[in-house]
Amino acid sequence: MTATENRKFLRRPLCAGLLLFLALWLPAALWAGRWRKTEGEGRAPLREASLQPAPCAGSQLLLEGTAAGLFEPADGSQENCSFALSEITSFSDDFIPTQEDRVLCYLKEGEALPKTGSRVRVRGECGAFRAASNPGEFDAAGYYGGQGFVCPLWDVAVEAQGEGFSRPGQFLYRLRRNTARLYWRVLGDEDGALAAAMALGGKKEMDEEIKTLYQNASISHLLAISGLHITMIGMGFFSALRRLRIPLWPAALGSAAFLCAYGVMTGMSVSTRRAVIMFVFLLAGRLLGRTADSLTSLAAAAAAILIPSPESVFDPGFQLSFAAAASAVLLAPALADEGIRSAAPQEGRRAFLKRALNNLRKNLMSSFGITLGTLPLLLWHFYKWNPWSVLANLAVIPLMGILLPLLLALALAGLPAPWFPQMIPVLKVLFWPVRLIFLLYRQICTLAVWLPGSSVHVGEPKLWQIALFSLGLALLLWKGRKVRPSLRLGMAVLLAGVFLIRLPGPLTIAMLDVGQGQSVCVETKHHSFWLLDAGSTSKSRTGQYQIVPYLKYRGVRRLEGILVSHWDEDHISGLEDIFRWAKQDHVPIGGLYLPQTLLEDAALETLLALAGEYEIPVARLRSGMALTRDGITLSCLHPFGEEGAQDRNEVSMVIRLTQGEFAALFPGDLPQEGEERLAELCGEAGLSADLLAAGHHGAKNASCAAFLEAVSPRAALISCGVDNSYGHPARETLERFEAKGIPCFVTAQRGAVTVSVRQGKMEIRCFS
Repeated sequence: MTATENRKFLRRPLCAGLLLFLALWLPAALWAGRWRKTEGEGRAPLREASLQPAPCAGSQLLLEGTAAGLFEPADGSQENCSFALSEITSFSDDFIPTQEDRVLCYLKEGEALPKTGSRVRVRGECGAFRAASNPGEFDAAGYYGGQGFVCPLWDVAVEAQGEGFSRPGQFLYRLRRNTARLYWRVLGDEDGALAAAMALGGKKEMDEEIKTLYQNASISHLLAISGLHITMIGMGFFSALRRLRIPLWPAALGSAAFLCAYGVMTGMSVSTRRAVIMFVFLLAGRLLGRTADSLTSLAAAAAAILIPSPESVFDPGFQLSFAAAASAVLLAPALADEGIRSAAPQEGRRAFLKRALNNLRKNLMSSFGITLGTLPLLLWHFYKWNPWSVLANLAVIPLMGILLPLLLALALAGLPAPWFPQMIPVLKVLFWPVRLIFLLYRQICTLAVWLPGSSVHVGEPKLWQIALFSLGLALLLWKGRKVRPSLRLGMAVLLAGVFLIRLPGPLTIAMLDVGQGQSVCVETKHHSFWLLDAGSTSKSRTGQYQIVPYLKYRGVRRLEGILVSHWDEDHISGLEDIFRWAKQDHVPIGGLYLPQTLLEDAALETLLALAGEYEIPVARLRSGMALTRDGITLSCLHPFGEEGAQDRNEVSMVIRLTQGEFAALFPGDLPQEGEERLAELCGEAGLSADLLAAGHHGAKNASCAAFLEAVSPRAALISCGVDNSYGHPARETLERFEAKGIPCFVTAQRGAVTVSVRQGKMEIRCFS
């Protein structure tokens, strides 16, 4: 900032006062809330996140409460029909709700949704939101818990409903539902769901491929009701009222009421609340004949959201929304500023071209400024960045000025459609430009994802990187306008590059919690990555929901290889999701390594065909072969090459990892007979290891006494699912470890287990 701007900032007493108040009050409020949750009595048993099922999960609950937040699919089906139940009275002894608790109710087939605001009595099966058990994994328990939900209720039957309900709330729900159905009928399934997301804030029915495409192109902010939507809609409505010669005060109050109703209809997310409050400040400025100060309105919006709900400060939507708005006010103008301008250009074609290029430069710098200001938070929550999004936003945001009015016009024009179905073909013709813009969006996103460097994988930023970035950003804001624009841009690019720095670290071995299965990620000192197995039989899509999020969290830019001990489902079911992610995010996979054996079956052929489809080279390993990268050696001890057994477990690939004097052993699902033979052939010299990934998920026919005697590990890891039907880990196996004084870390109890090795010394950390 310049000296003049500093003086202007000091003239914002309301802004400065609100920020100071929040800085002092927020930590105290968060601590008080935490104390109440830990010390208070009568909390619901589902309040605390845990790897274990909730105490009343699976039991039938009878509850009474107020219905809100109704959702019904636009296609008229009942799939995922749901509503929120608040102000709950429980008739079940094992569930004691508090006044703030809410329950998410999913209707059973054939049940009708209650009316908004009505008191209902419901019966259903209690479930539990899944808590994250791996680094990088989405924490459903934390996400829903932040909204006050303590559990889901499945197969809900509405046994009684009161006569009273909220007429405004029901009107807004029906308006939203009918508009979503109209979009679906006029624009088709895919574009209709996209239109509903952009205009109504509902992303539940969006195609996953389209949603991923928007996320990878870093333009998914278009799918959230934010300042862009509120400003366009609010100013459009206000201007329309003024053109109708409605006086200033009624027009302003009417616009504020309209926007509040629109916000409620679309779910009133954090970004929507922020935008509505700032727009109200803008209207207040108009009424008072003054210019609304953006920083003051931003501080007021933060206070209005955080005072009643201080935990919102941890919401990614809150953080990104306010960071983007603050960057648009402070950072974007600082980067786009031209400094001291030369004489005004002459008239003519050359002058027009100069003005156009100058406007393009300003818009580009503004887009980059907003991106730069949100970059630390973007990487903290999503671990990667698409630099081409700066250019993509220059194309998609102006088109929103056309698209959003068209979607609102379609909603208004289609109001009589339920009574006049003949209107639908006419609306399809009239609003074909909407589908054209969506097609352009897809092409822009596809190009932004296809271009080289479109996926910059950083992983979770380190605190020193955030501190260095923040210091540089403060310096750029303070002194940036005193240097040439080109130098200023160079400084900004260098700041973004701070997150690309990777310092050498320890050897890291992470056994992920994939339920009843196994997946181990090995990270070397200089951040080369290997994956040993990737599957589960108890968790669906474990590749997408557990393994890939961990790889993103660690900032994997290349997988040196994936070693598959054998091709049982609990060791390979996540591979397809990993292959798909690697292709979409431009992450090379060095190869797929399988045991060399005579055993062939349909499952192996399917796996080989999958690797061929994604163009991943396949190699076979047998005893005596080794892979060496970045200071570690992965030696194959088994199979011996001649195995033709019928049981896949018998041909499991056994890998011994060594780095200096440290060793870790991964025997896959090798049964006792294979372990005894291996111990006899390799002996203590060939098998000894500091760390053992216990074979066959801790089954009683693995980790036999002779094998443990040869390995003599200092610690053991066991991967298995909670309450699995196999009884893993077996009591006999645990007793053998205990008898030798070997500590065991079980993923079903501890979540992901991470072993860090520095100079031969192990540090073991559990996620739970």
